[in-house]
Amino acid sequence: MPQEMIKEFIGKNCTIVLFNESFGVQGKIVAVEDNWIKVEEKKKTRLINGDMIRDISIVTEK
Repeated sequence: MPQEMIKEFIGKNCTIVLFNESFGVQGKIVAVEDNWIKVEEKKKTRLINGDMIRDISIVTEK
């Protein structure tokens, strides 16, 4: 997945669906470096390999 496109999502609450998961990760993208994405969830912070991402969508608040 291209870094330039992912960087547009920094600071936004997103759902990230991985190839090996059916539900995905929901949290705020806080950093993108090389092929890694740092995501802050409610109770933890994850580093996700960009090669494992199938889809990223912005969570809209109603």
